[in-house]
Amino acid sequence: MSLFVKIAAHLMEQIKAGQYGVGSELPPEGKLQKDYDVSRTTIRKAIDILVDKNLVVRKKGVGLFVAPTLSTQTILKMTGIIKPHIYGNHKKVIKESYLRQAGNYYSQLLKIKPTELMYYISFLEVSEKNVVKEIFLLPLSYFPDFQVSIIKVLSPLEITNSGKKKVDKLEQDLQLTAANAELAKQLQCKINDPLFKISNHYFDINSEPIAIEYKFACNTKYVVDFT
Repeated sequence: MSLFVKIAAHLMEQIKAGQYGVGSELPPEGKLQKDYDVSRTTIRKAIDILVDKNLVVRKKGVGLFVAPTLSTQTILKMTGIIKPHIYGNHKKVIKESYLRQAGNYYSQLLKIKPTELMYYISFLEVSEKNVVKEIFLLPLSYFPDFQVSIIKVLSPLEITNSGKKKVDKLEQDLQLTAANAELAKQLQCKINDPLFKISNHYFDINSEPIAIEYKFACNTKYVVDFT
């Protein structure tokens, strides 16, 4: 058995054993090269095997990540009646990421104590024609091993499904609002221009809330499916 095949098998065992969870970042190729005391070519061949088996995602300029288990088709099916016109890979630019107390408002929505910590992450999803701002609220107790870097690789549903609770239901709401100064600057539109505000509330099989996501977009197209 070739050395790169053995390394791939060892990494595969670690992934399946849960040492690296869904969406978690693997050590960079340079560190793996030192850990296994082999050439960079050998490591790349090993990673290629995992990529071909859909176990690892190689994101150029970002890193190596354990691949999600949800397919694009499943994601679109679970996102309710409001769906992006085109589901694709966009560049994601993280603007803010920090832990904060839930407070009275979000503690009621997430059914946690006001003093409990939650991740607040905001980022821009940029494509050739559109810019979408997203805000993610994730309770720390449900996502103790959360890594901000997975935002750049996984979809919101995949991220939500990577915590202690699994997504069973998604409630979605669409509103038309106006752009304030900050949103106008980030979304490349004018102040008071109309914006789509989409609220996604994720729930587990017991209808307990897992996470909240907000999206803001001014130049986009959405399809409403009543079937």
